[in-house]
Amino acid sequence: MPAQSLTPADEQAIAYRFIADDQLLATCCQQWLNCDFIALDTEFIRVDTYYPKAALIQIQDAEHCWLIDPLKITDWQPFAALLTSEQVLKVLHACSEDLEVFRSLTGVVPAPLMDSQVALAFMGETLSVGYQRMVATWLNIDLHKEETRSDWLQRPLTDSQCAYAAADVHYLYQIWPLIKKQLEDCNRYTWCKLDCEQISQQALLPPDDEFYFLRIKQAWKLSQEKLAVLQDITCWREQQVRLRDIPRSRLLSDNQLWLLAYKLPTNLFELSKIEGLRPSLIKREGNEILDIIEHSRTRSQATWPDSIPSPIGQPYRDWSKALKKKVREIADNQDLPPELLVRKRQVEQVLNKAIRGELNQIPAEWTGWRESIVAQPLFALLNKLASR
Repeated sequence: MPAQSLTPADEQAIAYRFIADDQLLATCCQQWLNCDFIALDTEFIRVDTYYPKAALIQIQDAEHCWLIDPLKITDWQPFAALLTSEQVLKVLHACSEDLEVFRSLTGVVPAPLMDSQVALAFMGETLSVGYQRMVATWLNIDLHKEETRSDWLQRPLTDSQCAYAAADVHYLYQIWPLIKKQLEDCNRYTWCKLDCEQISQQALLPPDDEFYFLRIKQAWKLSQEKLAVLQDITCWREQQVRLRDIPRSRLLSDNQLWLLAYKLPTNLFELSKIEGLRPSLIKREGNEILDIIEHSRTRSQATWPDSIPSPIGQPYRDWSKALKKKVREIADNQDLPPELLVRKRQVEQVLNKAIRGELNQIPAEWTGWRESIVAQPLFALLNKLASR
């Protein structure tokens, strides 16, 4: 049967109520504490800032859809208590950026939570099923997405925006019990719950400024001295963009960080030769950047980062292919997407440790339900490859 296509007018038929003051929010939060679960979503803007600017929070309970205007709320404590209530399950879809919004507003993230996108992966879907596709699959309804990139900070919001926002939790609330039952029927609810707990816990971890340099492409090409510079200048950038609430690239791009570490400028003239550095940035930040570089080069060599392994070459490239093939075989047997079992980057990290003789235990990311299903077979394969 073809999917039912909703017109914008149909979507506007979803009833919703606004919350635009602290007292009503506190009252509703008290009521929501009695719910078994609620559906949650956010609308935000993140164009010229580091932190997302919350523009709307949507909640669906058993009776109503609620739209919370964060521009009008000053007391988030009742809402924070709801987000962390152990009695209320919070259901979201593709929640990573939403968690940033909640943490920025309230200092907490939803827990316990379930991410319907992750849940679908445990039922054999990819790990990137969009909300629109999910609604079409489970409810046979085609949603319009015209408001995806609209200005959510404008006031008043249009009827179309409100309808779009309401739909994002209205249908999620209907779908979640269906997903939950199927997860339970295939004995994977607990697996999904554990993964979603991990998502919530990771969202509360402090920024890893000291190790962000490991994400920079081509970092493996640098000596330990230059890696020390990359580590320090990257750490400085991370702290500064949060302090100023600006995008990373507004200060220094990842490629510019690498060039600074690679070329090691010692004066403003040499600094001006770094590709892409704006004269205004050099004038304003140049001396501080040069001081960081000098300090990094003269700090004790014992504190320099370890060298980063180069991309895997022969014969270890064959090992990498064998490991990835094994992951695909396990994924096929379990009817799970390979990226849900283990990330490609994790496989490469494990292989690099094995090559250096530093693989002493199963990585934390592979414990729990993954240990017997994927970690032990991969370790057995590594031992077999090493013994040849």
